[in-house]
Amino acid sequence: MTLIAARCRFLLTGAAAVVATAVLAAPATASVTAASAGCPDRAVAQPFAPWGDNADYFLAPDGGFEQGGAGWTLRGPATVTQGNEPFAVGASSDASALRLAAGSSATTAPICIGVEHRSIRFFADAAPQSTLNVDAVVDGPGGSQRSVRIATVRGDDAWAPSDIVPMVVNELAAEHDNAIDVRLRFSPHGAGSWTIDDVFVDPKSH
Repeated sequence: MTLIAARCRFLLTGAAAVVATAVLAAPATASVTAASAGCPDRAVAQPFAPWGDNADYFLAPDGGFEQGGAGWTLRGPATVTQGNEPFAVGASSDASALRLAAGSSATTAPICIGVEHRSIRFFADAAPQSTLNVDAVVDGPGGSQRSVRIATVRGDDAWAPSDIVPMVVNELAAEHDNAIDVRLRFSPHGAGSWTIDDVFVDPKSH
């Protein structure tokens, strides 16, 4: 069993797939940009290369929490805390992460997503057998929103990269000039606390 599978396993819910069908500061090695027909270019890197994933990724807005969670919406006992993920994929000076206690949630600022933005990945440390729900919240007209559960994560009490999580809602961008605003929401389910860090989006530019 790989480190990824042993440390942070994802159970993608069938419900998310049904719903999606129905409604439907980067690491120092960064040197290229991810082009999109509808979204702005972003600097990309390969933060998960040490785990055999050579895909290009860009960091979500303050996805490393080094600006105190700027742009994120934190609810309940969710706090930016001292203690970076130990792999320092962003920079050796990084020193922050996001702590999610039971009953809390954290939602990113809007991220421009096109059809090519097919997945996300992040680092997590969690109590054994605790679970974390990951939702994609799509901004609609008139301030409306719709939420799609894209993954349920199980923790194993150690820092590790997550599995690759399909974005699911990215196909909706085809109907909107290949650009929609999506927020990623992380919320523990039941008992147990989570710490997450370095939330990345894969633009499939590799």
